[in-house]
Amino acid sequence: MKIYQVSGLGANGNAFRNLRLVDGFEQVYIPWLKPEKNEALAHYTERLINTINPTEDFLLMGLSFGGIIVQEMNRFIHPKHTFLISTVKNRRELPNLLKFSASTNAHKAIPMSFLTSDRAFSYMMLRKLYYTQKDKSNIDDIFEFKDKDYLSWSIHKIVNWEHSAAYQEENVTHIHGTKDIVFPINNIQNAIRVEGGTHIMVMQKPKIISEEINKVLNLL
Repeated sequence: MKIYQVSGLGANGNAFRNLRLVDGFEQVYIPWLKPEKNEALAHYTERLINTINPTEDFLLMGLSFGGIIVQEMNRFIHPKHTFLISTVKNRRELPNLLKFSASTNAHKAIPMSFLTSDRAFSYMMLRKLYYTQKDKSNIDDIFEFKDKDYLSWSIHKIVNWEHSAAYQEENVTHIHGTKDIVFPINNIQNAIRVEGGTHIMVMQKPKIISEEINKVLNLL
């Protein structure tokens, strides 16, 4: 059975490469697309769904912003199970800073070059964040999508996202780290807590994350 995966903001499928899942499940990464001008999140999600074969059983897995995306996918398709990692399930789980930014548009004042230039402090911090002693890959192997329009559009969609009351996911497993500084655990409800897990625990603690995912896969 295929597990369609959507990664975090700007990241590619390499974010999931350390996972070790039980036999019988194929990990299929859905790459980001460049958003159309003023494109609605639902419409963007529909375009991503073209990668999925809905005539066979499948699963969804989303990391961070990808977690929001796969929840939006549940508007249109029906996976056997949805895995959410280091993400939020509704507006109540967003940190206050992002809610404030939504009401003030403070995020629009951030120059996208601050996130995309390899000379910027933020990019160096991302390099440090994704670097581990075990896996010495360059950040460009993971943080691939640095298009300014894509990043600006994505950040705006994250801070303004609100789960629609018109639908509700079924069969959801949410895995969240207690040291996540992007989406703090104090705001998160009904999730499997990973002690010491950061926002990128899928790379830093892949054994624990894999074990939690495999518990569900073994029941399918």
